[in-house]
Amino acid sequence: MSKPCLALLNSVLAVRVNSTTQEFIQRTQDQISTGVTDDRFTQLVSLASRHVPRQPLAPSGAELEHAAALIPGWSPKAWSLLDTVRVSFVLARADLAEPDFAQRFNQWFRFADEGESCAYYRALCLLPEPQQHVWRAAEGCRTNMRSVFSAVACDSPYPFLYFDALAWNQMLLKALFIGEPLGNIYGVNLRTTPELVAMVNDYIDERRSAGRDIPADVQLLVG
Repeated sequence: MSKPCLALLNSVLAVRVNSTTQEFIQRTQDQISTGVTDDRFTQLVSLASRHVPRQPLAPSGAELEHAAALIPGWSPKAWSLLDTVRVSFVLARADLAEPDFAQRFNQWFRFADEGESCAYYRALCLLPEPQQHVWRAAEGCRTNMRSVFSAVACDSPYPFLYFDALAWNQMLLKALFIGEPLGNIYGVNLRTTPELVAMVNDYIDERRSAGRDIPADVQLLVG
């Protein structure tokens, strides 16, 4: 599925960047596809910020439908052009299905800045053998950076499909705490358990006791 997703991203980019940027993207993807060291790969991901405009991707309705048809629950609606280019670099790699890829993927985060980390997390649901990256995804949900949390939790089927009950419940509670709309989380009302309802009700009681407003979208969890 990675290659069809890469084709979609490239088609979206092709109508949004100028010829110089398009040449950089294609040249870099070609270089990556032939094999580069991890140091060189992360350098290329970083260098993308010098060539790609910092603006929203703003995909069309048809493009969003195409994404959802490829992977139900996937939506690049909140992506930037830079996110899209960086994810395309990940998908251009020839080793995505190799046994040691999960270890390599995890290492990239050691020196990644916030934007690079977001792009790597956005790629999760597009990778072969996605279940290999559950630990890394859970780490992203524990971050204090809302942008990184959102890159894991929102507009992606990854948490719904691969998180265990504990990680899923903790992610939803954190979304409530930081004000991330639950409607952005795929499958939010499809994995409701008595444990989750009890945790959400405790959260509601704490908010009421402190005289704080209750987020309206808790109704997605407790009815």
